[in-house]
Amino acid sequence: MRLCYSNLACPDWTFAQSVEAVATYGFDGLEIRLFDGEVVTPSLGESSRRRAEAALRDAGVDVAALDTSLQVTSKDRESFLSDLGVLSEIAAQWGAPLIRLFGGKLPPEPAARTDALKRAGDLLVEAAPVAGRYGIRLAVETHDDFSSAHTLAELLSFAGGSAGAVYDSHHPHRMGERPAEVLEALGPLMWHVQVKDAVRLAGDDKWQLVPLGEGEVPVRELVGLLPGAGYDGWVSLEFEKKWHPELAPPEESLGPQERLLRQWLQTLP
Repeated sequence: MRLCYSNLACPDWTFAQSVEAVATYGFDGLEIRLFDGEVVTPSLGESSRRRAEAALRDAGVDVAALDTSLQVTSKDRESFLSDLGVLSEIAAQWGAPLIRLFGGKLPPEPAARTDALKRAGDLLVEAAPVAGRYGIRLAVETHDDFSSAHTLAELLSFAGGSAGAVYDSHHPHRMGERPAEVLEALGPLMWHVQVKDAVRLAGDDKWQLVPLGEGEVPVRELVGLLPGAGYDGWVSLEFEKKWHPELAPPEESLGPQERLLRQWLQTLP
């Protein structure tokens, strides 16, 4: 397994700085969510795309994934597919093999929920060839109304193998699911792993993100189970300073968390 980090950790850096940090802090690659501190969208200009491509090429940095905000429960299928085509082209230009998608919202009523899952699965079937033209795979994250690995697995069953899963360590834990349960639910469709830690605050499902090893999310347990689950892909540190400005700056947070993750990986059988 190889380690990368999401540049959500460094919203005040230029893209080139986030690329340089891969070697500075001991990572093997980069997961891209931001360009010069802003979320990557289909409207990103060609000059910016080329600048990012050059920075990655010159530094010899591998890209694990391009993270997007696209939601597979979108009712505007035409816009979804159009945006996906542009983002797939960007991902290919930057050498990213995978695009991260969100699930979005599901209705609570059982019949409507099942119908929404089926329609989302159909959209993934339609979307896979759009990304596939650029050699890109699609994976939906355990997030929002798909935080439960079982809900995500249900969606992927309707997609018939057209997409995989991104296992974000925090959200299934919020749903009361242990790593072994998540790994069993997602099985070989788990194509990417993001790790973060958090502590529960007073109130209904309120959490504070913290550095790895300082919270209650069983990240070390998860990492230890990956080889037995047959997983040999990227393990990505997702330290979301972009969304949580109270978190430590990347100059203080990236190195210690990389070393801890590397230590955990080195103890694997």
